[in-house]
Amino acid sequence: MSDRLKGKVALVTGGASGIGRATCLLFAREGAKVVVADRNQPGGTETVRLIHQKAGEAHFVQVDTSNATQVEGMVRQTVERFGRLDVLLTAAAILIITPPLAESSERDWDMTMDIDLKGVFLSMKYAIPEMLRGGGGSIINISSVSGIRGNVGSVAYGVAKAGIIHLTTIAAEQYTAKGIRVNCVAPGPVDTPQMRGSTGSTEEFRRVEASVPMKRAARPEELANAILFLASDESSYVSGVTFSVDGGQRAAAK
Repeated sequence: MSDRLKGKVALVTGGASGIGRATCLLFAREGAKVVVADRNQPGGTETVRLIHQKAGEAHFVQVDTSNATQVEGMVRQTVERFGRLDVLLTAAAILIITPPLAESSERDWDMTMDIDLKGVFLSMKYAIPEMLRGGGGSIINISSVSGIRGNVGSVAYGVAKAGIIHLTTIAAEQYTAKGIRVNCVAPGPVDTPQMRGSTGSTEEFRRVEASVPMKRAARPEELANAILFLASDESSYVSGVTFSVDGGQRAAAK
């Protein structure tokens, strides 16, 4: 299929790499005008270049999603550039490996909560009014299996990702009847620069892959395919769900 997002405007936070970049490229191939938002200007600019290379429409906005003024500006620039906002993907996140809770630092907790949870809240806060003005839309938030099962390697990350699931549920309850579908994707291990950096070594990365029933990490493009379904009208009767894309991890959990 093609043109599943034809005529739609999509805003993607964390679009400079990983799941965000893969989704930006897929959205553009499916006809969307894409705003690539990220703190990483070189990476975000490269995502836009890749979209332009395939004759797609895209624009980069540099943003710190934990800053309300910058997030409000990000949404405003999206509407000024393309006239509306139909799809929001909140993929911006950090993962800081931490010691056990009693030894974890307040700094790591605050930084993770600011970017991974507050950033999602702010993005939704400023995107929703524009979607309401346009007659509706679709919001997809990126959580993690760590938000479902916990993450002993990063206390703050697991809690933030659990918060995203509940934030999704609450927003869906409040806005589905007004035409905005709000859903969540919970990935397992994904082969991204962030995951490879957080595992710290090829050996540890392979160990994590071996823990997945499919015996591999996902490709970012596999997450993008699931996100596209939730962004498109194919999921017109879906709101308030958390969609696990984890290679069978959740099913295999003891």
